[in-house]
Amino acid sequence: MLKCEKMSELSFLTTGHYDIYLKGKEKQNWDRDLDWSLAEDDLIPEHLKDTAIAVASLSAHVEVLGMQNAAELLSDCEDFALKIGLGQAVNDEARHAELFSKYVMLANGNVQDLSKNTEIYDQHFSTLTDFDDIFLSHVFLENGALEQFNIFIQAFGSNSLIGQIYKGALQDEARHVQMGINYFREQIIKNPYKVKKIKDHLNQFQNILHVNDAGINWLAEISGKSYEEIKNRVENRQSGFVNKILEEKCYA
Repeated sequence: MLKCEKMSELSFLTTGHYDIYLKGKEKQNWDRDLDWSLAEDDLIPEHLKDTAIAVASLSAHVEVLGMQNAAELLSDCEDFALKIGLGQAVNDEARHAELFSKYVMLANGNVQDLSKNTEIYDQHFSTLTDFDDIFLSHVFLENGALEQFNIFIQAFGSNSLIGQIYKGALQDEARHVQMGINYFREQIIKNPYKVKKIKDHLNQFQNILHVNDAGINWLAEISGKSYEEIKNRVENRQSGFVNKILEEKCYA
């Protein structure tokens, strides 16, 4: 069954969602010139080579989950411009899953089984049924990934193959986050009570959606930065997400 606004009444050419979609179309071939010959001996510090395999393996798992979430949102979405944006996001996540998996397979022979690391997210999303709740958790996690991807790029080096993959994935995920911010801004304009719903959701699932102390220590070890610096970066990214949703207007 077609789940979309009435096609004969479409009016999406000046919407923010369509602008984001068009930006995504311009970036569809960012992986075309990746040098896969680097995979077996990538241009990263020797002491981080095993870490890069583990990180890329974990990213491959997470991107499959992201692809599934985006596909579920796509199926349930009725707004045409947002729907095609989510369709593009499904393709983005598929490419990320492919590239991270391909990198590890060429460098290591196989992707490490880190499925237990994503079980908490599998369980979380399996309990959510409301479109807004699924979208909010999904895009909040993507927002957190932006800081993590920046840390990986800095640690592994922007000239390394894995660094270039994270750099390309970063620009895709940034678009997805902006798409989510635009959506929730629209929802708040329609119903200011949504502010409370957003805050309540993020508070209720803080232990799942926020990076915990173990995660911050892990990122600090990879980056060579202090725990305090990484903690501040992660927390600023997390609080900045909500602030960006609310910045168009002051809501009580």
